Amino acid sequence: MEIGSGDPSREKITLRHFPAGGLWTNASCIMKNRLTCTAWNCIHNCILKIGTGTAIAVISAVQSTRVMQKMEAAILSGVLKPRERLVEMELISRYGVSRTVIREALKRLEARGLIRTAPFRGATVADLTVEEVEELYFARVAIEKTAAGLVLKHIRPEEIQRLKVLLRELESHLRRKTPQMIEKDLEFHRTVYQACRNRYLCEIIDFLRTKAHIVGYNAWSLPQRIEQSILEHREILRAIEERDRARLERLVMEHITFSKRSYQAQLKGLDHRPSDTGSPFSMMAGKKVRPAKPRNII
Repeated sequence: MEIGSGDPSREKITLRHFPAGGLWTNASCIMKNRLTCTAWNCIHNCILKIGTGTAIAVISAVQSTRVMQKMEAAILSGVLKPRERLVEMELISRYGVSRTVIREALKRLEARGLIRTAPFRGATVADLTVEEVEELYFARVAIEKTAAGLVLKHIRPEEIQRLKVLLRELESHLRRKTPQMIEKDLEFHRTVYQACRNRYLCEIIDFLRTKAHIVGYNAWSLPQRIEQSILEHREILRAIEERDRARLERLVMEHITFSKRSYQAQLKGLDHRPSDTGSPFSMMAGKKVRPAKPRNII
């Protein structure tokens, strides 16, 4: 069994069973620095305490979490497109982990609503129907309006200053259309709702936002959406500063439902079909789309 990043250029530790001595390090252990030696000593001590079987299970869980996080980031950023097939052997090769680790990561992504599995077809990146979008955004509007009211009640001056910094960073990324712009947008909204001081509301908001990722992702490709989004974020922050609950709730609802309306129009084939044949827009028009080429998302 190997412990490592899956990158041959980095350190790699090989574990091997010996009949008499239990677990030991292979003499060919490759270590580039002392930190690797320290990490191995910690792992070795843990193995001696909890047993080999438990240690391997822990390592497998850590690996599946790492793979799940990388795949989630690829899905949320649009690197992996809706309906794109996720082939086990390609994922094993890409991440340098076992089939068991890949399957566990896929199960966790399915639980989060990011992928779907079907008999004889395997796993694909999830998309949403018109009905699912309607139900999802009904819940989002209700919950985020509630959280917005609590934000005004609990937010502190230093948190408002932090939002101003995040907004400047977000605008910079949006105008340059960087790969990090979606991540920065999520960070801004997450920071807003953390000020509501209700961890359960924040968890629900995060869950629903993750489920709706494709709706928000599609909206970024619409004409003038970036400039419009910048103005909406500024208005939201201004309403927070002025403690204007009615205006903040209205802005939150409008900001959320814009993406919903545009996505439903695309699903119905009424509007906005970008030329990228690998995107969900062209799929919505009922056209046959060639499978997207595998991407290196390590």
